[in-house]
Amino acid sequence: MAAGERLAAEGALPLGSWKDSPGELAIALSSLLGELVDEAHRASPLREVDLPSVEREALGRLLGAAPSRQLAERLGAAVQRAWGEGVVPVEPARRVLASLSEGGVRLGLLSNAPYPAYLMNEQLERLGLRRFFEVTLFSSEVGWRKPSARAFAELLRRLGLPGSAVWFVGDEWEADIEGARAAGMRAILAPGAAAREMGADQLRSWDELLPPPAERRRGPRGRFVNLGGCE
Repeated sequence: MAAGERLAAEGALPLGSWKDSPGELAIALSSLLGELVDEAHRASPLREVDLPSVEREALGRLLGAAPSRQLAERLGAAVQRAWGEGVVPVEPARRVLASLSEGGVRLGLLSNAPYPAYLMNEQLERLGLRRFFEVTLFSSEVGWRKPSARAFAELLRRLGLPGSAVWFVGDEWEADIEGARAAGMRAILAPGAAAREMGADQLRSWDELLPPPAERRRGPRGRFVNLGGCE
């Protein structure tokens, strides 16, 4: 498997008591990381985990001895990259992003993701999506997760915009809709997402983000649309 090959390629793998293949180690590591991250988020929902420390703890449990923080980061990145190679963008996401970008709409992404920003941006590059976003911001950079006011404040700081200038589209009610509203943004639910109140703004399709054809011919516009939580 790709993740196992990546782990083996890292070299100096401290196998310790591990007797199975690198591929099976990759599967076990991915599963245990998910459990430990979920456990940390349940204990402190708004704080993002220190992922290298969690990776080191997971590897220590699996291998019988914890590797260095640097090696734990490399091995965790190898598993994440292998996982990312199986990800494909939801259509018509790419087409809508391209149309908005070409129409002069400023686009950004705010995502709850414990993995380092460079890995997340690598995934966006591989999917051909990174070029559409003026700003990408991940909870791993801020240390706080949506709906934390600190995450939204950092997004607005990087944009140099007030919340009232931003439309925020998300698929999770508490993290995206409540968080964006508290930051003064117009919060819009993604298609198919579960609404918790009657009359909430919600897209029936992604195409509803696009202006009518006549308006598109008027030239670029400055509205900023953030697609937070719609990875």
